[in-house]
Amino acid sequence: MMRSSEDTARRPAAAARKRQVDLRLPLLRETAALPWRGDAETGAMLSLDAILAHAEHLAAAAPGAFLLGGGEPLLRPDLPALLDALRAMRPEGLGLVSGGGGVPAARLRAAGVERLHVPFHCARQDAHDWLVGRPGAAKAALRAIRAGLDADLAVTAEVVLTRPTMVHLAETIEVLARVGVRAICVRRLTAAEVDGARFVALSPRLALLESSLEQAAHAALARRVRLTLRDLPLCVAPRLRPLFAAPDSELWLVGDGVAPRAAATPGCATCPGWPRCAGAPTDYTARFGWEEFVDRAAAQARVHESVADQRAPAPAAPLVLGWNGPPRVACAACGDGSSGEEPTRAVRARLVQAARYRPALLRLVGADLLAHSQAARLVYDAVRLFPRVEVAGEASPLAEWSDLDLRRMKELQRLDVALYGPDAATHDAHCGVPGAFDAMLRAVERLRTRSRIAVGAYAVLHDAAQVAAYADAWQRHALPGTPRFRLSPQGG
Repeated sequence: MMRSSEDTARRPAAAARKRQVDLRLPLLRETAALPWRGDAETGAMLSLDAILAHAEHLAAAAPGAFLLGGGEPLLRPDLPALLDALRAMRPEGLGLVSGGGGVPAARLRAAGVERLHVPFHCARQDAHDWLVGRPGAAKAALRAIRAGLDADLAVTAEVVLTRPTMVHLAETIEVLARVGVRAICVRRLTAAEVDGARFVALSPRLALLESSLEQAAHAALARRVRLTLRDLPLCVAPRLRPLFAAPDSELWLVGDGVAPRAAATPGCATCPGWPRCAGAPTDYTARFGWEEFVDRAAAQARVHESVADQRAPAPAAPLVLGWNGPPRVACAACGDGSSGEEPTRAVRARLVQAARYRPALLRLVGADLLAHSQAARLVYDAVRLFPRVEVAGEASPLAEWSDLDLRRMKELQRLDVALYGPDAATHDAHCGVPGAFDAMLRAVERLRTRSRIAVGAYAVLHDAAQVAAYADAWQRHALPGTPRFRLSPQGG
């Protein structure tokens, strides 16, 4: 049964505190991550001696109060000894992070614990339990909150923002306030706390958070709840700047040192910089791009577009994109200087990022682009993302593509094959790939007979002496397409 607002009003409000630095002391080997899921509690636990060594390291780095978390502290049989040692080292403001329902709050209070942080991500029970990965997690968190309040501990609810729960944030604030919570910390989900694929699925787009955060702030103000926003750049909700915690108000163990959870990085055009704002989170921009921070006004309009809006006319200008494959051209002047094959996931992320600019035409260009082991799938991804796609590069790998790969390319607008010599001998010598010229011609013939893709060619020149030989070969129809040339950056 929840407390009524009258019961809450009778509880004395926590005294105003001066700014305090939380020294986040982990119980698990993952030092700068919040184990917000239940399965994280089963990670590699640190020994008592290791935790105390970390505590001494933190205490020597800065003034502040220990906050013991990472894993479930109540599962440790040596917790009483750990608390005694920490209290002897730094007694003021000793805190514990626990989401367990059986919190022995009175005993914790007697052991010197002054603060209790409870993860509580959504007021919707099914959503919270699904995120935590444990049935009954929401009820257990509420029991822990009530136990802490009854023992007069300073209780803080920690809410991790996710895509499915951010629209319920104001409701979550209301529920926590009715229970009696007077301090709520809202945090961004980081890539350190969830694997890559789930991070993309669960992480909310920062450009869409402003409305949810402002509604939550309004609910917190009406309920006299102290709301703190962490791990978020200030430009996410500019009107809420007083609620953002400074990045250096928490210190974590990072590698062999002590540091804030986020390092200083470049931010948007209005970013005040460190220590007020850590800038654009690198784990976020690596997956979703920089567009939201470069031009937030344009990004706000873009992320709200419907499918019909995205298909509307007036797209952007053509865009040129490429990726690295195994080096396919031996000539240093004509090649792209590839250092090896680019990871497929990284290429796909760049394709998705480029699609947000809605180019009228995407040109995929690169000497070794088609030699990538997943080139067929990447070109297929491109033709699904963009209205018009053209490809240009050394085309001999196409001879080995399957009929299915060619059928998937049917929406491709044009393919231009790169010529590195007017005949097989010079072409193969330039590429350093025996049989490349004949394989290119076979690929061109396959495309002409089995698809409607327009096929052209261009000669890559770094020596004007070859022009006459190319002209003769085109005149004899020994080369596909019509005469076109690309001058290499080097040469005469």
